Amino acid sequence: MDSPYPSIQSFYAREIAPTSSSQNEPPSPSKPGDGFTSSEVEAAINPLSRHWEPSRPYETCPISLLEAGPHDYRIHGRIVNFMMVEHSHVHLVVSDGSGVVVVKVYFLTPSDYKPRLGQRTTVWTSFLSEPTTSGAGGIPFCTAVTTIYPGRNHATHIYFHEDNQGSDGDCILRCPLECNLKDYDYLPGLMTLKAFLATGYDLGEGKILLCVRSVGPRRTIQAKKREGTLDMIEVGVFDDTATTVLKLWGDKVASAKTWIPNQTVLLISRPAYKEYGKLTEIGLRHDSMVDVDPQFPDADWLRKRAKKLMKRESVSIPFPSDTWDIKLAMHGPGRTLFTIAEIEGQIRHTDSTRDFTGKLNVIILEVKLTEHWHKHTTCCSECCGIPLYANKPVGICRNCQSRRDLVLNPRIIGSLVDESGMIAGRKLVWNDDAWTQLFFSSVPNRAVPEEDEEVDLVEQSWEDLTVLDVNGIKDTEEQLLYSRVTLTFGWSTKLERICILGVEW
Repeated sequence: MDSPYPSIQSFYAREIAPTSSSQNEPPSPSKPGDGFTSSEVEAAINPLSRHWEPSRPYETCPISLLEAGPHDYRIHGRIVNFMMVEHSHVHLVVSDGSGVVVVKVYFLTPSDYKPRLGQRTTVWTSFLSEPTTSGAGGIPFCTAVTTIYPGRNHATHIYFHEDNQGSDGDCILRCPLECNLKDYDYLPGLMTLKAFLATGYDLGEGKILLCVRSVGPRRTIQAKKREGTLDMIEVGVFDDTATTVLKLWGDKVASAKTWIPNQTVLLISRPAYKEYGKLTEIGLRHDSMVDVDPQFPDADWLRKRAKKLMKRESVSIPFPSDTWDIKLAMHGPGRTLFTIAEIEGQIRHTDSTRDFTGKLNVIILEVKLTEHWHKHTTCCSECCGIPLYANKPVGICRNCQSRRDLVLNPRIIGSLVDESGMIAGRKLVWNDDAWTQLFFSSVPNRAVPEEDEEVDLVEQSWEDLTVLDVNGIKDTEEQLLYSRVTLTFGWSTKLERICILGVEW
């Protein structure tokens, strides 16, 4: 009589001795039989890929009010410094404007986490320790230290936010430490860059407020103290008193790629200072803190200052093509002839908040076309905050290796004069058609060509200037020098510049 219960042997597959024919066959692929699904395996290998929901309530409070010991906290802040430690965990310094907390996040591989300076993050933790007992006593305003084990401890978790520019998440948590926005007078320890480079670095606790001027290319440097290489990037920074270079190393290089020249503002606390002969540079130490685009009155002032300097020093300003009707401005009924003095008077002494157009009859007093052709600066543009020059209408950015369309350098026209004053050519913003009319419309076009004359069906452009040899460049320069032309201009209140819409001979 058969037993109603299965035997132990029924749970095991019967072993079959291999035969000679089966030994020559390729082994069949093994099927996973450990009982785990693919999603569970992926969650164990890549903890950040799994969806995490808190299993219990977490208290949200400012970092300055955190208490050491077992407690469920949800912490919001921005990364002000970080470093990779022995290929085992990343050491994050997070600030919310009231205090600083150190978060040690352990990972399986270093590529699991790619934090950036200024990135918003949220931390769920169940235990906090004192900074003096966890090796974080040297970090200023540090109130607690916590450890995160994603995928192993389900009571702790960390999330790195990717906020779009201008979104609600991008605008919060940008108040720096020791800053009272309700009754703001000054930020303690803040000094100018010139004062820091002179003697301020001796204090060791100073703060400098800087604007990004340029972001250089990523470079690979051979390490001196250990084997291997390190990534490095040089960021040009400035304020209203001086300029210098900020060097970022290792994993911090990726942070600079998101910074916008002449727009991104950095508040650096306790920066490192290095001097090489007459050259000086700054960097970051383990106790330094970087607030990216902080929101307080001094930072707002520096942004406005950088915006004015960008208009003054930019090598190329794009023409505002959607501001005026160019055909109406050149051939319409409302054509007013101005002098240079009258334009200045209307801009300075009347309501200059509106755009207007007119005509201007001037003499080209100075042409620097040959000079810029020899310097290979006939065409220009900007990319990554770095000027880009060439004698061709296209160029390659040395930083991002992207192909950029170039425009004619406005500095090839030195100065324009009339009976009332002078205008520097580098201050003008030219339309592409205006450049073409200036260089290739000096001979009046005949309405009806002669019988033996061939009609040129190919439309000329200012780009034809870039294919001329040195003799052609000199002939063009001599043709323009001391010529009288009529310019159709438009005043742009947005750019605060005179824009050239067209040229008539």
